[in-house]
Amino acid sequence: MKRLALVLTVMAAGMALLSVGSAAGAVTTAKSTVTILSGEGTEFRGKVTSTKKQCRANRKVTLFRKSDSGGAYSAVGTDKTDASGAWEMQGSFMAGMYYARVASTLIRANGVPIRCDFDINVAMHF
Repeated sequence: MKRLALVLTVMAAGMALLSVGSAAGAVTTAKSTVTILSGEGTEFRGKVTSTKKQCRANRKVTLFRKSDSGGAYSAVGTDKTDASGAWEMQGSFMAGMYYARVASTLIRANGVPIRCDFDINVAMHF
């Protein structure tokens, strides 16, 4: 009987430690949205928005264009967002179907881990 009580006590203590450890290391996920605001021959511009201000800056945005043969999309440029979430790419862009993707990233705000979620906008013709 004493042995059973000891085993149950050790198991309860272990479960308590596991729940404290997982709560302390919990990561909050913040939704992000990427948009293309304009796309004209030599420049694409857009914005990354998020409910967490820290998830707007320094995010990697990749611009994709659909091949002329109607096949797969391929990356045609990348940029990092500024403090407000704005991004822009300079180049010589042909008319076609384009979409932008913002990569997921893990940041720390006041020591708390936050996962800034990825997003892909709907392909549009420019």
